Amino acid sequence: MLAVLPHALRDGFDSADHQAGVRPHLLIEGMAGYTSSGVIGRPSAATVQKGEAVLASLVASFGEHLDRLDAA
Repeated sequence: MLAVLPHALRDGFDSADHQAGVRPHLLIEGMAGYTSSGVIGRPSAATVQKGEAVLASLVASFGEHLDRLDAA
């Protein structure tokens, strides 16, 4: 979000770290099963550069899937 929509972040996001530990039922319980703030992880460690790198990696790894969907 910081790399793409920084204005969408709430004030204080950079100090809202929440370590939820092991989350074996995340897909069943959702984040509410592990956090009341909606945060799991360390937003304080976020940087624009890290966000851009993650997005670039997702675009690169999804390219082949997108090509196959276009061919279908």
